[in-house]
Amino acid sequence: MISSLSPGLLGKQLLSWGIGLGLFFAGTQVNPRQIASSKIFVFVISCLLLFTPIALNNITRGSRRWIELGFMSIQPSEFVKPWLMLFLVNTSFPLLILIPFFITLMQPDLGSGLTILLLTTPLILYNKKFFRQVLILLVIGTILSPLVWTQFLHDYQKDRIYHFLSPQSDPLGKGYNVIQSKIAIGSGGIWGKGYRKGTQGQLLFLPEKHTDFMFASTAEELGLIGICIIIGAYFLLVKTLINRAYSLHTHPQLKIFILGITFQIWFTAFINIGMNLGILPVTGIPLPFLSVGGSSLMAMMFSLGIIYS
Repeated sequence: MISSLSPGLLGKQLLSWGIGLGLFFAGTQVNPRQIASSKIFVFVISCLLLFTPIALNNITRGSRRWIELGFMSIQPSEFVKPWLMLFLVNTSFPLLILIPFFITLMQPDLGSGLTILLLTTPLILYNKKFFRQVLILLVIGTILSPLVWTQFLHDYQKDRIYHFLSPQSDPLGKGYNVIQSKIAIGSGGIWGKGYRKGTQGQLLFLPEKHTDFMFASTAEELGLIGICIIIGAYFLLVKTLINRAYSLHTHPQLKIFILGITFQIWFTAFINIGMNLGILPVTGIPLPFLSVGGSSLMAMMFSLGIIYS
């Protein structure tokens, strides 16, 4: 699909896959149970890495999310997720995750911030004390939600919510992406228009066709059959990881780590597909393993390597 939609980026994505495979095998050498002794170090380094783009002030599309390495750029918020998950399963203070969450909001990158925050989901489900703490925070957050809307959300983030609720109010402006995405998905039909024959993607009616709207572009060219295969593959991956987690009866920390990574993969796929369908607001969350974006791919490959170990 990348060779169809953006052939100029195919080489870069293949390089990311190559590095990702190397990181997968590196991950197989990591023993999550040995992280306990250096958990604070892991957490501090993760926070510093998140803050690096802000310190460098490297602004791209109005945000400071990437570190330029010359031959490629990396997004620290993707790379720190497996390390933060290793920290979470070894600490008694999981609410410290709020620190990297607020750092990502400073970039600003609400989508990545939410995925970092949601790494705590398995901990919430398995720790009654932490569950009560989170419940109290949710009540406080609900009370303070008007303050969050007025003081913390940027104008473009508010616009995304406005035009998610009513994309037709600005069909040539803020609602354009979602409308074009729906057209691409619907026009693909059952069998699709064929490889490199999509009109919305190939003729550039659909913005970010190879990243945020990769699902819609794929649906247009490969049709319902193609996206059913993709969703089926996600189902098999998530099912395999969940089975792996629940087979670790004597290692609750490893179980929670696997469930955290599994939830991350499911959540990012769910959000990306949902925004392509117009049932969720548009965010910069990629489609796992498919969208162009080396940082997300390499981080997930590393996470799977740790699970394989």
